[in-house]
Amino acid sequence: MTVIDDEVRTAVADVPPTMAERITLILDQFDGAGTRLTAEDLVQLTSIPRSTTHRILDQLTQLNWLRHNRTGYRLGWRAIALGRSNERDELRAAAAPHLHRLHLHTRMITHLSVLDGRDVVWLDKIGGRCADTIATRVGGRNRADLTSEGRAMLSLLPPEHVDVLYGDVLSAEALRELHGRIGVIRTRYGRTWETDAQGVSSVSAALLTGESDHVQPSCISLRGRVHHNRLQGTIPLLAATVRRVSERIAED
Repeated sequence: MTVIDDEVRTAVADVPPTMAERITLILDQFDGAGTRLTAEDLVQLTSIPRSTTHRILDQLTQLNWLRHNRTGYRLGWRAIALGRSNERDELRAAAAPHLHRLHLHTRMITHLSVLDGRDVVWLDKIGGRCADTIATRVGGRNRADLTSEGRAMLSLLPPEHVDVLYGDVLSAEALRELHGRIGVIRTRYGRTWETDAQGVSSVSAALLTGESDHVQPSCISLRGRVHHNRLQGTIPLLAATVRRVSERIAED
């Protein structure tokens, strides 16, 4: 038996036997949203047979765990979306008293939301009887690029991360327009304000929460049917609330 035969046998022996283990091994090669690997890279890194690697990559791409273009494979929006529910519970608990105070000072409906893949998820909503006048609900979700809160949170992400989230659902022109809008929000440090076609005004301020190895874009926002001048007047109060919530989370 040759040395080459021994090396081949060793490599084959090291390949995980189950499909779940092979999928995990392939996904483990991606350090983050910016990692880009070719199919050949993954064959070499995992020692999984080439035909099996291609079959797994095709399935992961179809299910949005990976994204593929001519330069290789990158993490898809499903992989990026994985979060930790306990972190959300801690965020909601830390923010709750500050959201109540913000509502009392502004008389507008306050929201707490997080970015989950390409969607906004509403974690909290405070507004008493007036809350029903705004079409959001705790636990509900909307596509982030279509909401003020979502665009504020997207402004905290690297542009290539935004490409991963929306490259397969937006045209090239629409993606450029989205980058333009969130680019303006970046110059405002994650803050944005606007009034929609139904006359509902919103002002949003994004923040980053979570551990250093799993940072979560979050957002505190105000919504209501108010005059532009009144909306602008809430921005300092909103900024102060974001600062207090960030400090509270850091203490915990």
